[in-house]
Amino acid sequence: MRSSQPVLPGWLTYMISVAFVFSGIAVVVFAYFTFRVMLNRPLNPLEESVAAVAGVDLSLGQSGPSNVPTLVPGQPTPTLIPTSEPWAGEDRVNILLMGIDRRPGEAFISRTDTMMLVSLDPATETASILSIPRDLYVLIPGHGRDRINTAFVYGSAGNNPVGGAALAMQTVEYNLGVPVNHYVLVDFTAVINGINALGGIDVNVPVAINDPTYPDMNYGFDPLFIPAGLNHFDGAMALKYARTRHQDNDFGRAARQQQVILAVRQKAAALGFTGLVAQAGTLYQQVENGIRTDLSLEQMIRLATAANSIDSEDIRNDVLDFDYVSSHRTETGAQVLILENDKAAVLIQELFYSE
Repeated sequence: MRSSQPVLPGWLTYMISVAFVFSGIAVVVFAYFTFRVMLNRPLNPLEESVAAVAGVDLSLGQSGPSNVPTLVPGQPTPTLIPTSEPWAGEDRVNILLMGIDRRPGEAFISRTDTMMLVSLDPATETASILSIPRDLYVLIPGHGRDRINTAFVYGSAGNNPVGGAALAMQTVEYNLGVPVNHYVLVDFTAVINGINALGGIDVNVPVAINDPTYPDMNYGFDPLFIPAGLNHFDGAMALKYARTRHQDNDFGRAARQQQVILAVRQKAAALGFTGLVAQAGTLYQQVENGIRTDLSLEQMIRLATAANSIDSEDIRNDVLDFDYVSSHRTETGAQVLILENDKAAVLIQELFYSE
């Protein structure tokens, strides 16, 4: 009986083995130097503390959501001082994620038309996401009542996005009664480039989207149609899906934005740690100009690690829609939304205070 011969010559097998070993070493070295560069290059170039707005005190002594304070004519509006400590990676952390309505060539200072409060608890391996409508009429510390999406602009006086982020965090904490530890600001380009760097995302579209007046990047129109069912989106289409609202309303848009966030998490989890490390340099280069955050790289790695350990069924997400808000017309005729505290308090307790 003839003995079986090796499929590949011995010298070729040896060379392939050597190449495999060296490629593995190269990936590790590449990842090391990539993270070294990232550690020495903060995402927030201003390098200022979140506590950039003076005279603001968030130590309200609350164990849960409170009633929205009533603005008394002739009396000063509340001013606050942040008290949140940097996240060490073990306790629950609440992060305000804000999408900047900024087109190419425009300044970073703009309205935060997307606001989500994201909470992650490593101890219980659970997470929560709450979308806050941009037209929510709230007390902005030091500025009186206005739409919540203007807080960032108010605080960014003097071209200071750190101050804007701080005031937005304080406004959310003051009106919803939820401590906010950190912030992430993201513009259109970061969403597009980041999702492209991941290879796109898969999203199940429940109802076909037909938006003939979808806005383009030059304040014109770019008619949009997305069929119902499972769709694979590149970055540009994912952004369109997250921004379109003319077919329904801002609440529908908020739900779609949460879909995109969860789809990005799912794609990142599917790549695994090795895949993410291999793409770390590309991802950073693609999104660095469109993101501002007070999270350090170490904290972001901890967040990513903790998020990947959470099962999908342990992520709760909701929207402050008409179950929790009501329409209101201001004295100047502006149409806004008012938080119904008794209803919202139950939801906020479940999302951000339950063990």
